[in-house]
Amino acid sequence: MRTRNILAAALAATATLALGAATAAPATAAPAAHASVAAPAADTPAPDALVLTLTGANGQNVAQWERTVLLSCQPGVGGDHPDAAAACAGLTGVQGDFADLPVAHSVCPDLYLPVTAAAQGFWNGQPLSYQQTFTNQCDLIRATGQIFNF
Repeated sequence: MRTRNILAAALAATATLALGAATAAPATAAPAAHASVAAPAADTPAPDALVLTLTGANGQNVAQWERTVLLSCQPGVGGDHPDAAAACAGLTGVQGDFADLPVAHSVCPDLYLPVTAAAQGFWNGQPLSYQQTFTNQCDLIRATGQIFNF
């Protein structure tokens, strides 16, 4: 439920930013005949905003934890992700397709502390939903780079 509220707020803010530039009118323009929502300008990029969530367990699955951040890549890089620029660059490089992310060539410990990564939101104006469980946080970062490094 918390993730849905964060996503709704994030998408509303992103839509407001995207539409703000398209609906701004000069002070000398004639008043509109009727109130309506103007479509974004053709050159306005579709908003890219995701709620990223990590869930896992400490030790022997005793204590569950969850971390959630907002990542906004269009119309500008932002949100509360600690390295939003790198996360957006990673996703932009694969056009938002998590399956195409390059896997880093590094060694991770053989330790089973599963962590689940999830992303919900919009990329290029299209709904995006992703979820995958990794053996541990090292494997997660190896597979997703900075996107889930928070």
